Amino acid sequence: MTTFLRTLALLATATGCLATVSCTLGTPQARINRNPSLYDSLPDSHRELVNQGRIAKGMSQSAVHLALGPPNRKIQGFRDDASFERWDYTRLQPHFHHSFHSYQGLSSYGDRYHGFGFFPAVGYLPYRSASVTFRKKVVDSWERLDPEHFSHRYSH
Repeated sequence: MTTFLRTLALLATATGCLATVSCTLGTPQARINRNPSLYDSLPDSHRELVNQGRIAKGMSQSAVHLALGPPNRKIQGFRDDASFERWDYTRLQPHFHHSFHSYQGLSSYGDRYHGFGFFPAVGYLPYRSASVTFRKKVVDSWERLDPEHFSHRYSH
């Protein structure tokens, strides 16, 4: 087998492994498998919700971590004469745009070159997809952005 084919096979294998790992690390089941004793300590009703990747008022921070994963941001504050902690979860929304560029430079032979180009591009904009508010380390309230509403509003 040539070096090119070996490199191509290695790259394909690495890409497949990376895709598999990246898709499984973020699931509730993967988090449960890494923390079985924590999962077993939850009440039955909370275990059922964790399996579905859902949360409810009264759940512990540990249960929310198993259900939704680690938050992207934690905010602590004080409201209504009590302290609270808010966990924010973010996702990325693709943003498609086109740009018109001009370019110029020197070739390896010393010749100047220049031109114009129209290039499509994709950028990703973060948005807050969910927030969970804890009081005394249990869920007091939560909110989730409806993915359908967000994607229709910003996809044009």
